[in-house]
Amino acid sequence: MVMKACAQLFCFIAARCLLPAVIWPQAPGQPASVQPGAAKKSPESASDLTPAEFNLYQLAQTVVDWTPKQIKDSPVFHKLQPAANQDQLAEILKRAGKTGELTFQDFPQVACDEDVTSEKSQGRAVATKHQKFRYIVTLDPSNGVNVLKEYRTNPVGAPAAKFSLGDLYMLTQGFASTWLHLSPAEQPDSHFRYFGTQTIRKRECRVVAFAQVPARAGRVEEVEAEDGRSAALLVQGLAWIDAETFQTLRIMTWLLAPRMDVGLSSQISTIDFYPVQPLGTDRTLWLPREVNVWVVYREMGIRNIHRYSNYKLFRVESTIKPTP
Repeated sequence: MVMKACAQLFCFIAARCLLPAVIWPQAPGQPASVQPGAAKKSPESASDLTPAEFNLYQLAQTVVDWTPKQIKDSPVFHKLQPAANQDQLAEILKRAGKTGELTFQDFPQVACDEDVTSEKSQGRAVATKHQKFRYIVTLDPSNGVNVLKEYRTNPVGAPAAKFSLGDLYMLTQGFASTWLHLSPAEQPDSHFRYFGTQTIRKRECRVVAFAQVPARAGRVEEVEAEDGRSAALLVQGLAWIDAETFQTLRIMTWLLAPRMDVGLSSQISTIDFYPVQPLGTDRTLWLPREVNVWVVYREMGIRNIHRYSNYKLFRVESTIKPTP
């Protein structure tokens, strides 16, 4: 069901990404998005964005601005009970942020087995590749702010290749860190909107949309094209937050705007978080169990299915040397 919904939303978003116009009209009377916290930065101070990238993202119409019809037509919102207003949004964000912060407080270093099935398709031709990795998640309190760092190595400990558009079996990462879009420290970097309630995995959830603000975004992904050019990626997405516990059960993200300059028209990720107890600790952590990634690059479709298992405390047994 998750993969089917992801595939349907992928088509739904990709169709819009490939339209000549990036801006979608906003319906009259659309609820205003909440913009908590920090004051705006100038375009010059927007982290890691060129002026052209800043302008591209600044003009992008986002999920936060979807009309009631767009929400109703989206297959991912099966049996969604729409929100009557935005009165609950601030409290949802506050409690989800606090719950997540407690979950990641004193986060231990953990490692797990990662199995990746990659498919690339162009026309009727489909090729599949299976890979195994060791996936490592650590907490880095840089500059007094807790940041999750994620690494991928091969089974013998050598670093895996960096995410590059030149590799048609491209591997994305940073999935455990996706939750940080809802953290108290990063909420000021995005616009938010409360869509309503929906049941997933037999749990009633509050569904919240978010979109990074170009002038404030501190978290910026980067991809590298085959010709060596790089592109900074900002994202938008949806979060399903348990209505009782305020744990984030699922996050879906996609590009804030297509990056046709490097051939990347769409990238969508669906991350499902589950409670796990890594071997070597009594703590319960909320970490990804399965992740689905869809990419459209130069008219080629690429799908990665990541599965995570055997979580345990990570202890350095040897030095991991960077690739030349």
